[in-house]
Amino acid sequence: MTLPSPVRAVWKSAELLIAFHKNKKREKRDEPFLWRPKDAFARLLSKPEDQEAFIVLRGADDVEDVQIKLHPDKMVIRRDQPLGWSGIIIDEHMVRVKVDNVWVHVDPGGSVKVERDADTTYLEGDGSIIRINPEAEIMVSGDGRRMSRRTEVQIDAFTEDGFVSRKK
Repeated sequence: MTLPSPVRAVWKSAELLIAFHKNKKREKRDEPFLWRPKDAFARLLSKPEDQEAFIVLRGADDVEDVQIKLHPDKMVIRRDQPLGWSGIIIDEHMVRVKVDNVWVHVDPGGSVKVERDADTTYLEGDGSIIRINPEAEIMVSGDGRRMSRRTEVQIDAFTEDGFVSRKK
């Protein structure tokens, strides 16, 4: 019988802070003024460039700290990490994750979009795949019955009726 491994703490504490990006005269500060709100309650204002509420999760051991920024329309989760995830943006319509400088977007219908340099790949909710890069556009239907590749000079396609290839 295999026993589960014990739970290892990743973060050791959480602290709610408010960053004031402007002074009382409404002038932008070089560095935000950080304030710990009384009773750990913070209002979320409509202009995060003026003031932001955020939580700092302090890392245990060698784990990087994580910031959870709370905006009225989204949450932004960040950490300074060269490998793995470094950012997550959650709003009403989508979740975006930055992993190793690649953005992955997940929408409510289950579609996933991956942006890497000049390449964009879509995985649609029906299982179809679309990949677009400077050299070609490639499409595969969710059931695998249709596949096509379009370049600047040629179109190739597999369909239920056969194979088509022609120069533009």
